[in-house]
Amino acid sequence: IDLLHRRKDIIILPRVNEALKRLKAKGFLLIGVTNQPSVARGLVTEKEVDHLNELINSKSGNYIDKFYFCPHHPNANLEAYRKVCVCRKPAPGMLLKVSKNHHVDLKNSWLIGDMRGDIAAGKSAGCQTIMIKSPNNEKIIESGVDFDTHAEPDLYAEDLFEASQLIVRRL
Repeated sequence: IDLLHRRKDIIILPRVNEALKRLKAKGFLLIGVTNQPSVARGLVTEKEVDHLNELINSKSGNYIDKFYFCPHHPNANLEAYRKVCVCRKPAPGMLLKVSKNHHVDLKNSWLIGDMRGDIAAGKSAGCQTIMIKSPNNEKIIESGVDFDTHAEPDLYAEDLFEASQLIVRRL
């Protein structure tokens, strides 16, 4: 959903719960890392994003350990959020924060995303990457940060379930 800001728009895709459960059972720390320009546009508050993330986690089996999000946008409607920052993907800032806060070895971590900016962020942080098939695969987000718009993932998957299979096979 582009600019997610309504609870009713949250849809958990098929087999997501199963994929998250599989990764959790293998000992992975599962962290959502997202850009949330809906905050910068004034559609929701940061607290409301927290509530949306809680609902996403609840609907997906409560397997996600933590969410990090960037509320900033270089052309935000709200001046307080108008900036180029190191946390907005494709910059690796959120991933580096995850690593610091949770003692995560990024070289042995996976970033799974559906956009080139996700893959670029993962590569910049030293993660292994998987691109999920999506209509967003070639979408380039505005970030104010130069990045490789042709960043190639390590692997491709049809969906999160297949991505989880690929990761588990590499253990």
